[in-house]
Amino acid sequence: MGALPIRLDGARRILLVKPSALGDVVHTLPVVATLKRRYPHVPLDWLIEEEAAPLVEGHPAVAAFVVSGRHRWQRQAWHPRLIPATLREIRTFVGEVRRPGYDVVLDLQGLFKSALYVLAAGASLRVGLADGREGASWALTHRVPVPPQPVHAVERYLALAAAVDARETVRDFTIPLDAGDLEAARTLLADVPRPRVVLHPAARWDTKLWEVERWRAVAASLGAEGAGVLLTGSRADAPMARAICEGLQLAPRSLVGQLSLKHLAAVLRGVDLMITVDSGPMHIAAALGTRVVALFGPTDPARTGPVGGGRVLRQPIPCSPCLERRCRIADTRRCMRDLAASDVLVAARDLLAGAAREV
Repeated sequence: MGALPIRLDGARRILLVKPSALGDVVHTLPVVATLKRRYPHVPLDWLIEEEAAPLVEGHPAVAAFVVSGRHRWQRQAWHPRLIPATLREIRTFVGEVRRPGYDVVLDLQGLFKSALYVLAAGASLRVGLADGREGASWALTHRVPVPPQPVHAVERYLALAAAVDARETVRDFTIPLDAGDLEAARTLLADVPRPRVVLHPAARWDTKLWEVERWRAVAASLGAEGAGVLLTGSRADAPMARAICEGLQLAPRSLVGQLSLKHLAAVLRGVDLMITVDSGPMHIAAALGTRVVALFGPTDPARTGPVGGGRVLRQPIPCSPCLERRCRIADTRRCMRDLAASDVLVAARDLLAGAAREV
């Protein structure tokens, strides 16, 4: 393994590998800004997966995005008639990774999939965190010691930037939004009264979910107090959204399944508060400076909590955080079920009052 830190002043082009997920992509933004400050004349490209790419498209510090369709390719592999086209697309992607002639690759993902991307680039310098899993660290020429745990993901990633002599940290979470994105959000929110509160009840892990009846209680109380309440989520979250809204006298306005990533970000920028489980949109809202009430159970806010001025609610039960997708206590999900709607409402009102005082 090579010695650290490494200076990249003579590099031709740098490839940053951080394909997914949304929260991880948001946490990578300070690394992008920090590298750009230290090496302003070295083009920096970002290898990212197509689900997350729209969020950061147009970022001023990124010269180009190399977009992987990995999840789609995996789905297409189950359809024999699509296999030839899929293989052609993968070959094209590999060519796009190799063609620029990267001499430096920085792997922030540390998984088998990212190791394949690292090796495909053919760079002579391959730098990543020493705690890579699935054998990922064997693809590296330089392994960066990880800060003592628990440490927030942002600090983990910035340790890699420091290892390539980018020590002057730039904590910039810019999500590029153009005039069209902002206008779309203004139109959607034009008749929504203030304070505007987004509820985001969805997450990929079942263990992160909060009970529908509690979301209904929060929505009903905030609506009765005059807030403009909105629901966000993907198309797959539509049944949950309907269950939350059904029968409420002042039902939230559902934007579930209606927003692109950029329009979601623009909407979150235009509201006063977001109440959410641990999710990608939580990180987007926090990055934009929107106040967040974040409900945590199986995951660790010290590692992946909202940056900035968020309010984290969690119950200090012995098994939390377990970092598990399935609850091992008879599937009770106590860490989330023990969070009371009344406590969420207290936190929401407190943050909204603080916002009102600052106006």
